[in-house]
This record gives sequence, C-alpha cells and structure tokens, in this order.
Amino acid sequence: MKLKYAGITNSETFIKWDPKFKIGIPLIDKQHETLVNLCDDFYQSLLRNKDSSVYHSLVKETLDKCLDYAATHFREEERLMKASNFSGYKEHKASHDAFTEKCKINSLRIDSISITEAIKFAHFLYDWINTHIAHEDRLYLPTLVEFLKKQQSVQ
Repeated sequence: MKLKYAGITNSETFIKWDPKFKIGIPLIDKQHETLVNLCDDFYQSLLRNKDSSVYHSLVKETLDKCLDYAATHFREEERLMKASNFSGYKEHKASHDAFTEKCKINSLRIDSISITEAIKFAHFLYDWINTHIAHEDRLYLPTLVEFLKKQQSVQ
C-alpha cells in the first residue's frame, strides 16, 4: 500500500490518505488520516509561501501544527500499546521519540533553512509516515485487537 506521492515542483497533492491504509481501529485510522493531511498541508505551505516575505513563519506555523498533532497521536497510540501489554512497546516508543526529536530539530531551524532543505524534510515526513503506518503500526495490531475484544466482552 502506498500513499500518493507528487514531485517536488508539483503543486498537486503531495501525500494523500488511501482508505486501503486503514489498520481497522477507527480512532487510530482517523488520527493517521489527520497526520497525512497535516503533512500535505506542510508541503503545500512550502509551495504556496516560498516567495512570501513571511515564508518561514507561515511554514513554521504549519509544521508546528503537524508536530503537535503527532505528539497527541503518539500519546494515544502508546497508551493503547501499554494497556494491551504490547511486547514491542519500547521499540515502538523509541521510533516515536526519534521521529519527534528529528522534527523538533527541524522546527527550530526552519527559520534558516532553504526551500530545498524544507522540501527534503517534507519527503522525510512522507517516508516516515508511509513506513510507520504501513509496517510498524501493524505490529501492535493483533495485540491491540485482542485487548479491545476482551474490553468489549467485559462491558
């Protein structure tokens, strides 16, 4: 499963949610869809504002919104992994932490990076989202589904 990926100079959708990408947990699927849309917003902000005198502040605002939402999503996902006793929790959290750290570094330097560097960072976001949702998030799915079934049977 691949998300749609457009070229650097193309103003079309950079990254687009594909319903085939769903993992089957409505809350997580909705959050993943929002993250994909926010990543596309970041890329579109780069293109729309590249000639603007306030380019850096507009791009930083969009990136910060994306990163804030990612932090919210990670907290929820990690809460579910812990509650379901997912054995790969530490590795998954480490992946979230590494992503967050790289994003924080880029957010802090967004005021001074070129459009080319910013687009490379957008490609990093694309690649990370695609890999993380398509592979890493599927690793906790069996454990989480079993946990949620048990929760429903108790209620």
